[in-house]
Amino acid sequence: MVLLHVVSNDENQANEIVDFLTKDKLILEAVILEKVKVRRRNAAGELDTFNQIMIMAKTKALLFNHIADLLKKKYSSNMPSIYSLPIVNMDWDQVNELVKETAKI
Repeated sequence: MVLLHVVSNDENQANEIVDFLTKDKLILEAVILEKVKVRRRNAAGELDTFNQIMIMAKTKALLFNHIADLLKKKYSSNMPSIYSLPIVNMDWDQVNELVKETAKI
């Protein structure tokens, strides 16, 4: 089990990603955090601040590469950042729901 993070510059893209990942049973559910502040060093070495949208979704670790491939195909010109974090502990009822309600591998 992993917590999938997808970070996008575009709110419509973030909503679209959540919709198709949920409908295709690639994630169980998602939390969408709007206006997440990001600080990044620019080419001149100065810090820029900008807003992004972060999706956090529970899924199976074995689905990560499939999800990443789908996003690359669908958003090749505007690919969001994608990574996952392991879920170390989780309530067993929630684990069973995640296994039951996401795509079979």
